[in-house]
Amino acid sequence: MNVTCHNCKTKLNIPDNKIPRDKASTFKCPKCKERVHVPAVKQQETVREDKEQSFQLSFDERLNALICIDGEGLKKKVVAIVKQMGLNTEAVSNTKAALKKLEYHIYHLVIFDDAFDQNTGVSGILDRMNTSDMSLRRRICLVWLSKQYNTNDNMASLHTSVNTIIHLDDTLQIEALLSKALMEHKNFYTVYRESLKLARKA
Repeated sequence: MNVTCHNCKTKLNIPDNKIPRDKASTFKCPKCKERVHVPAVKQQETVREDKEQSFQLSFDERLNALICIDGEGLKKKVVAIVKQMGLNTEAVSNTKAALKKLEYHIYHLVIFDDAFDQNTGVSGILDRMNTSDMSLRRRICLVWLSKQYNTNDNMASLHTSVNTIIHLDDTLQIEALLSKALMEHKNFYTVYRESLKLARKA
């Protein structure tokens, strides 16, 4: 859970397993030592919200996903979740294979992690995305699984030119986070395309 200290405005990311369910809690801000209050989170409401945000596709609108993850355990987990969400899913093990796939296929979701291809894959994927034609790049929801940044760190996402960042500690909620990222991406570009049509630019 992301929490902001009301006193010094420091943004903190608290692992969900450290937050008591069904009751409010407090902790000291590591920066200013003021007490930060965390409201109660009801388990049933969280599950219902996750289901409402679930991103599911029918057969005739299936999208393609490319998984660029180093660790076999995490890769299998992400591949299984993305397939369950209804996307055609492929996984690669190195940057060369990833770039070749991106050259000849359209992927609507691309997920990579810090360790992909011994940490050189990150720059390779980001360089490829940043040099893509914008009409193609807009179709791709790019997700970074990272130890460096907090989940949904919008400033870091903007700076690194990715759509969404998910901290590796939050992979237990990865289906809900990916669903949210894909829905936001779809909704934003639906509005964007409609705006272009109204402006007679599309």
